Amino acid sequence: MFPVRFFRLRVRAWGPMFCLVLYLSLLLGSFAASAQITVRGQLAHDLETVPGATLTGSVTIANDTNELQQARIYQRDYLFFADGTNAYDDPGTTARSNAPWISFSPEQATVPPGGSMTVSYQINVPDTAGAGSWWSMLMVEAIDRESAESTLGEDAPGDREVGFRQVTRYGVQLATHVSSASAEPGVELENVRLQALEDGRTVFQIDVLNVGQVMMRPDVYMRLFDAEGQEYGPFPGVQYRLYPNTSTRQRIELDGVPAGTYQAVFVVDAGSDAVFGGQFELTL
Repeated sequence: MFPVRFFRLRVRAWGPMFCLVLYLSLLLGSFAASAQITVRGQLAHDLETVPGATLTGSVTIANDTNELQQARIYQRDYLFFADGTNAYDDPGTTARSNAPWISFSPEQATVPPGGSMTVSYQINVPDTAGAGSWWSMLMVEAIDRESAESTLGEDAPGDREVGFRQVTRYGVQLATHVSSASAEPGVELENVRLQALEDGRTVFQIDVLNVGQVMMRPDVYMRLFDAEGQEYGPFPGVQYRLYPNTSTRQRIELDGVPAGTYQAVFVVDAGSDAVFGGQFELTL
C-alpha cells in the first residue's frame, strides 16, 4: 500500500451528461431458450431538469419470437462498487434515488409475436429536490410461461418446454440531473497498490469514488516521472460511468517503464474544469 496525497486542480460546473446501456441476463440453467423479449432503443435516459418539473418518456419492449411473450416491469435502486459488488435495493431506499418520483404503466405486458409495446413513464421532480444526479432503474423482465406469474397458460401457442429456461432482464437507468450546473463534483482515491503479474507485467490499481453530487464519466490516466524528469505515459484507464456514492476500480498496465522509483500523477478528468488527481511515489 502507498500513502496518498490528494489534490484538487480545478472544479467548476460539470459538463454534458452521458448515457449508459446496462444489460443484465440471468441464466437459470443449462437448457436455455432464446431470449423472450428485448428492449429496443435507448437503454439509459439522462434528463436535465429543475425542481418542480414533470418529465415523460417511454421504453419499447419487443418480441422477436413467433409466440406470445410476457414481461413484468418494476423498479430497483442501483449502486455499484469498486470491489465488483452491485446493489439492487428496494426502490426509494438509497440516498439519491428518484424512484419515488416515477410512475409507469403497465406493470405487466403481453407482447404479440413479432410485435412491440410501449411502457410509458412520468417523473414528477419535487419542488424540494436538491441539485445533482438522482437515479433508479426500470427493470423489464421476461415472464417464463411455466411460472406462476404467466397468464398464457396451456392456451399459449408453441410447445411447453421441460427443464430450465433463460430469463432475460433489462435494467433501464432513469437519471434526473437537477440543476446540475450548480451541483458539486467530488472524487476520492483509495486502495492504491502495485501488482506484479506472473508474465512480468506491472499493474497499477486504484479505486475511484464519486463523493460529489453529480454523475460523471471521467477520463482517467496516469503519468510517471523519474528522478531526471523523464516522463512515461500517459497510461489510460477505462472511462466508467460514476454516480454519487458509487466507485470503480482502475487497473492500469505500466508498459515499457524501466525498473526504478517514480513520481506518479493519477488524474480523473470529468470535463468542464472538474479535474481531480493524486500523487504517489512508486518503485517498480
